[in-house]
Amino acid sequence: MMSAIVVTHRWLGIAFCLLFAMWFATGIVMHFVPFPSLTEAERFAGLASVDRGAARIPVVEAVAASGVAGAVRVRLIQRSDAAVYIVSGSSRVRAVRAFDGADASVAIADAALAIAREHARNRGLDAARAAVVARSDYDQWSVPNGFDRHRPLFRVALGDAAGTEVYVSSSTGEIVLETRRRERGWNWAGSVLHWIYPTVLRSNWSLWDRVVWTLSLLALIAAMLGAVLGIARVQLRGRRMSSPYRGWHALHHVIGLTATMFVLTWSLSGWLSMDHGRLFSRGQLTAAESGVMNALP
Repeated sequence: MMSAIVVTHRWLGIAFCLLFAMWFATGIVMHFVPFPSLTEAERFAGLASVDRGAARIPVVEAVAASGVAGAVRVRLIQRSDAAVYIVSGSSRVRAVRAFDGADASVAIADAALAIAREHARNRGLDAARAAVVARSDYDQWSVPNGFDRHRPLFRVALGDAAGTEVYVSSSTGEIVLETRRRERGWNWAGSVLHWIYPTVLRSNWSLWDRVVWTLSLLALIAAMLGAVLGIARVQLRGRRMSSPYRGWHALHHVIGLTATMFVLTWSLSGWLSMDHGRLFSRGQLTAAESGVMNALP
C-alpha cells in the first residue's frame, strides 16, 4: 500500500510540480493586476446626460417593443446616436430607441466607433486616433460568460498612450469592457495562466470547466498523498522529530510538513470552487421541491 502511494505521489508530483508553481506565481500577479474590466465608476463617467425634455415612449411600450420576455430591468441611457432603453431579461438584453421603440442594436462599425469616441470624450480620454480593430464573439479578454448577451463585440482601439481598448456591445451599444496595454501584458503572466484561460479553451465553457476541475482534483490528490507520506515518514527520537532523508529530500520533507495544511486547504478550496453542481447542489429546487413550493398558498 505504501509503495503504491509513493509511486503515485512521485509521478503526480513530477507531472504537476510546474503547474503548482505556476498557480502560486500567477496568483501573486493577480493580486496586484486583476483581470481587465470596466468598473461601474468608469461606465458612469462615460455616459452622456439624458435630455429630460425629449419625447419618448412609456417604459411598458419599450419592454413590449424589445421582445424580451420576463424583463427584470429597464434603463434609459443617452448614446451618441439617440437615447435608448436597455431592456434586460434573465438571459437576454435588447436596446430600443426611446422615441419610437425601434431596434437600437449596433450592426455597423461606424456606429460602434462613434459610441466609443463619445465614451472616451466623456471620460477625458484621448480618442483622436480611435479605430475599430475587430468585431468578434470572443477574444482573450472577452471570454467570460457575462458577455454572452452582448456578443458579437466591437473592439475599438483608442490609440492613446496607454493602449486603451474598449468593447462595444452589438446588442445595446454600451461599453462593456475596457483594457489597457499594461493590464493585458501582466494578465498573460497572471489570470490567463492561473485560470488556464486561452481563448480557444475558455470560449467553450463546458470543456474549460471539465479540464480545470480534473487538473485541480489530480493536484489535490498529489498533495494529499504527499501529506500522508510526510507524516508517515516522520521519525521520533525521544522528544524530537526528525526526517529519515538527507539533502534535497530532507528539505522537501520538512517544507512539505510545514506547509501541509496551507497546501491542502488551498488545493481543496480551489477544487471546490470549480464544482459547479458535480458533487454539491447548484442551489436550484428539485422537481419534487418545486411541486411543493407551487402548492403553497
